[in-house]
Amino acid sequence: MRIYISGPLQGSNDLQTARGFYEALAAVVEESGHEAYVPHLSTDPIADGNLSAETVFATDVAALNEADAVIAHVGLPSTGVGAEIVLALASNRRVLGLKREGERGSRFAEGLITDAGGVVCTFHGGADLRSSLRSWLQRPTEWFGEPDQIRSLHKAAV
Repeated sequence: MRIYISGPLQGSNDLQTARGFYEALAAVVEESGHEAYVPHLSTDPIADGNLSAETVFATDVAALNEADAVIAHVGLPSTGVGAEIVLALASNRRVLGLKREGERGSRFAEGLITDAGGVVCTFHGGADLRSSLRSWLQRPTEWFGEPDQIRSLHKAAV
């Protein structure tokens, strides 16, 4: 399975720590025998700051289309993460929402994920996080279903 890792960067208090967290999630995904896509490795707001909004959107939507499911850090507010969750759920992808104990996040986003059959986990530390990720990734392939393609929102010129 291919897993898209979604999480706030622009609103993070510590960009380097945020990057490291998402890369650590990807490492657990890969240790579990799956592939991971981490958006900032292709469209980082600092390292790739010259990319246009359209290019970032097209790159990340293409990666979402290749993904079977999404892991999203929902403990911090982010319009980008919210958009990725909606696109994932609207195209029948399962979403695992993650938040650290004490993070408030968005109750709406959490409700959206669980309403669509996804899971939101609050973790207490690294071992707890790894256990939750591995458990979710071990679900039967059939549970993840067959995602649809995300169609462009671009309207043809009239």
